[in-house]
Amino acid sequence: MPIARNYNGGSIVYFAGDKGDEVYVLQAGRVILISTALDTGEEIREDVQIGEFFGVKSSLGKFPREETAQVIGKTTCIVFKLHEFEQLVMKNTHLILKMLRVFSKQLRNIHRQIRDILKAGAAKDPSFELMSVAESFYRSGNVDHAVYALEKYLEVYADGDYTDRAHDLLSQARKGLTYPHGYPPLQIADQKHKVDASFVTRSMASADSLGDDPFALEEGAPAARPAEKEPGAADILMDGLTLMSQNKADAALAKFNECLAIKKLHTADDQEAAERAQYEKGRAELKLGKVDDASNSFSIYLKKFPTGEFMKHAIFQLGVAAEAKGNKERARTLYHKVATMPPPDDATRDARKRLEKLG
Repeated sequence: MPIARNYNGGSIVYFAGDKGDEVYVLQAGRVILISTALDTGEEIREDVQIGEFFGVKSSLGKFPREETAQVIGKTTCIVFKLHEFEQLVMKNTHLILKMLRVFSKQLRNIHRQIRDILKAGAAKDPSFELMSVAESFYRSGNVDHAVYALEKYLEVYADGDYTDRAHDLLSQARKGLTYPHGYPPLQIADQKHKVDASFVTRSMASADSLGDDPFALEEGAPAARPAEKEPGAADILMDGLTLMSQNKADAALAKFNECLAIKKLHTADDQEAAERAQYEKGRAELKLGKVDDASNSFSIYLKKFPTGEFMKHAIFQLGVAAEAKGNKERARTLYHKVATMPPPDDATRDARKRLEKLG
């Protein structure tokens, strides 16, 4: 049976590249999907609507997640195993049409992005365009899509101008290797045009430099998107949590400090983000060996949020800091407090383990 799963603000439902057979429905709260634009390399953040499925394509296709799903504020999702989701869809066929409309829109967006990368026909040879797309996927780390495009090239252009190159890159991609450094740039067969390793970067060139760009957009092309609004505390917190998950504690600490520096918190999500940032600041400092700073940050958290969501975890982290400073007696006292606080959870278990280790 599907289950309801609760998440705290800042939690990660799944990371891009993860594999899983679960499909999610947002029941309450907020989830954003974070991905990278194919045409510009910029980060894209898309809100999941209440009642909307996410994680569907990767589960059905059994390929790694294409985006990171990040929770903002307290959130509840209904989680289906793949076979449960398939049973649901078979009983509610209108869901199939709804998903097809979503997938069709996503495919059109991908096609548009690919055309933008290639500047809508800078290369007239379709085999060249297909190889360019495949290598663009490969360079950006999207290996599964690269493999698919390279296989399609070899299927359609078995005796094409780039067959040897396609076989070579496909062999490396299937082994999970990254795009080979210093690999010769792709050249159109008549040598009149080149697409080098920087063509994706050049697609991000400013309007001032487009005149010298061989792939410049023609006059009348759509204008650049308007600048996004200033990120709020919840967005900054999410950036910090992502950096922490990548073991970039220094950069994460800067984000948590940036979040805490915001004076006006307009939404409940931003207020929760500020609370979480105070706790995560201590964790980042502890990870960096700044034990005194970490102790101070956790103490501030407990003073500001005595009944806060991370109160129990902050006490546990104070115990970790005390132990790091050699104050075993204080560490025991703090661990014991955590171990006896309801409800039993991960902090309870970790505190008991620390107490056993200290003797």
